[in-house]
Amino acid sequence: MAIVTNSELIELTGGLKQGAAQLRWIERNLGIKCPRKADGHPLITWERVNNPAGVRNEDIRKPNFNWTKPA
Repeated sequence: MAIVTNSELIELTGGLKQGAAQLRWIERNLGIKCPRKADGHPLITWERVNNPAGVRNEDIRKPNFNWTKPA
């Protein structure tokens, strides 16, 4: 899991440079609450950014094409 760097956080949040502002942006736009690094910037991984709901690909249910309506 790759942690988002401070320069990547600036790009992700549309140019915001302050850690508190980045935290607010992430919470409002991605719905993710994340801890802070020692320097005050958000501590978040790219996996969490790309999948904010926390659903893994193998957890997604596949359609059952063999299903028939009960009588």
